[in-house]
Amino acid sequence: MPMRNRIKEFVDSRGMSVYQFWQETGISRTTAYNLYNHSAQYPARDVMDAICTRYNIQPDILLKWIPAQEPKNGN
Repeated sequence: MPMRNRIKEFVDSRGMSVYQFWQETGISRTTAYNLYNHSAQYPARDVMDAICTRYNIQPDILLKWIPAQEPKNGN
């Protein structure tokens, strides 16, 4: 069951640029851009803490779980 980050959704919904997100959170520039551009990348614990603390949000805002699809009968 894959997990995906929702950083792009979060940043875009707030009308921010990735640059602004990077500056406001204090995480590394590479990490900020990688999280924004690659939803399969998971934020490290310290990165998650920095983002949640800065925006006063819960981690579930930043992550989503995608359940595996059940195979159809006959497959």
